[in-house]
Amino acid sequence: MSPGQDRERNTQPTNRFLLICAAALILAAGALAFFFLWPKTGSLQAPAPSPMLRAQAQGLDSIRITAAFDPNLRQLAVTQEITLMNREEEKRNSLVLRTLANAFQSPDTSPTASEELYQKCYPHGFSSGSLAISSARLRREGEEGRDIQYRYTDEAKTVLLFPLELPWENGQTLILELHYTLTIPRLAGRFGENNGIWALGNAFPLPAVYRDGAYREDPYYAVGDPFISECMNFTVQLSLPQGYTAAGSAWPSVTRQESGNSLYAFEALAVRDFALCLSDGYRLAQAMEDGVLVSAYAKNIGQAREALGFARQALACYKRHFGAYPYPVYTLAQVDFPFGGMEYPSLVMLGGDQLRQGGETLELLVAHETAHQWWYGIVGSDQVNQAWQDEALCEYSLLPYMQDYHGFQAREEIRFSRIETAMRVTVSLGITPGSPLRFFASGSEYATVVYGRGAAFLVALDNALEGRLDDFLKAYYDRYAFLLATRKDFEEELQAFSGEDWSSLMTDYLDTFMIRSLSGIPVLT
Repeated sequence: MSPGQDRERNTQPTNRFLLICAAALILAAGALAFFFLWPKTGSLQAPAPSPMLRAQAQGLDSIRITAAFDPNLRQLAVTQEITLMNREEEKRNSLVLRTLANAFQSPDTSPTASEELYQKCYPHGFSSGSLAISSARLRREGEEGRDIQYRYTDEAKTVLLFPLELPWENGQTLILELHYTLTIPRLAGRFGENNGIWALGNAFPLPAVYRDGAYREDPYYAVGDPFISECMNFTVQLSLPQGYTAAGSAWPSVTRQESGNSLYAFEALAVRDFALCLSDGYRLAQAMEDGVLVSAYAKNIGQAREALGFARQALACYKRHFGAYPYPVYTLAQVDFPFGGMEYPSLVMLGGDQLRQGGETLELLVAHETAHQWWYGIVGSDQVNQAWQDEALCEYSLLPYMQDYHGFQAREEIRFSRIETAMRVTVSLGITPGSPLRFFASGSEYATVVYGRGAAFLVALDNALEGRLDDFLKAYYDRYAFLLATRKDFEEELQAFSGEDWSSLMTDYLDTFMIRSLSGIPVLT
C-alpha cells in the first residue's frame, strides 16, 4: 500500500436497509463533493501555500512574466519584470542576467550539438532557438524608468550585461523590464519541441548569482546541469491556444478561456527557476499526498498513473528521511528527449522512453528526480563545480527509498549495481566526483563518477556514522533550505553534527583519482 492511501476494510452489515441507506448517503456525499470541490478544469484543487512558505518568500527578489505561446511560429512572446535588491555590502556597477536559451542559436554553442548528443537531440537536423530582446527598461525603486543599453559578453550570448550609470548601492532595489521573443527549436532536449511536447527548461532569463565580488558566468556545458540560481518568487501569466495544457513549476491558481485561448496564472514562491512543459496531447493523473497535489502528465494515461504512484511514494519517503516538502504541488511531465529526466523546482521532466518502459526503470528515475526537490530545489549548491553535492545525494537517496518500499535486499542490489560497480570501472585519468563539469568528456563518464562514486562517499560516510547519515542530512536540510550550500558548508555542518573532522574522508572519495589493481579493487592514487 502506498503512503497516503486508505486501507480497504471489509464489513458485512446484517441489515439490508442500513446497507442501502449507507450507500445512498455515500453517493449523495460524493455528488456534493464533486459539485462543490471539483474545479471546472476537471482537475483537483491545489492547496494554498503554507504560512511557512509565505514567510520564507518574504523579502525575496521576484520575477513577473506575461507570455503568449504561438506553436505555428514556434515562439513565446514575453514581457518579464525582474525586481532585485543588492544585498551585498559592496556597490555594483552592472547587472547581469543569464539568457541560456541563446546557447541554442548555433551548432557551435548548443550544448545538445556535441558529438555525443547531436544525433539523439536533432534527429531532423539542426534547428535554431534563441531569445531576442526588443526592449529593456530599468528603474530604481521610486524613480521613473528609462531605456538601458546592454550587451552580451560571451560568444553564446548567455551572459547579458547591463552597465549601470550610477552605482547600485547596498539595499537599493532595481526593476528591469524586458520584452523579448523566445524561439523554440525542434529539439529533443530541456529547451525544445519534439513529438508535440514543448519543453521550456532554463528558458527565462535569471539573475546571475553574485559571489566573492563577481557574477557567475559559467558556460552552458554539454555535460551535467550547469545551472546555479538563488530562490525567488515567480508570478507567471500564460496564454495558450485552446487544447493545449501547461505543466509548470506551480499549479495554475486561475484557468479560464478567453478569445480562443486558455489563460493560466501561476504563483511559485521561493523557487530557483520556473519551467514549463506544453502539449495538446497530455493526459493528466492526480492525487493528494499528505497535503501536496501531485500531478503527472503523459500522452498515455496508464503511464501517467504509474509515474504518479512512484512520485507519491518518493515524496512520502524523503519527507520521513530528510524533512518536509514545503511546496503545495509537485508535477511530473513527459518530454520526449534522450535523457532519463530533468529536475526543476516542483516539476520534473520524464523521458518518454522511460515512461513507456515503466516498472523499475521508471520507479528509479522518478525516485532520483524527486530527490532533487530536496537536493537542488530546496537545498541549492554549485552544480557547475561541485555537482556531487546534488547528484550524489539524489543517488544515495535511492537507498532509503528502496529499503522502505522493497526491503533491505533491494537496497543492497541498488547499492551494488549503481554505486559499488562505479568504483570498479576505469575512467579518464584525474576525473573525480569533486571535479568541475569542464573536466568531463561524456555524460556516461559524468554519471559513473559524480552519481556513482559520489554516492560511494555517502555510503562510506553512513557506515562511519553507524547508520546516522539520514539524521545528518535532516540537519543539513534544515540549515540550508532555500540557500546555496557550498562544499565547505556541507563539511562544517557534518563536523557540527558528529563532533568529528571528516575532511580526509571527503578528500579520499571526492578528490582522489582511483585506479584498479590487478585484483579489481579500487586503489587511491
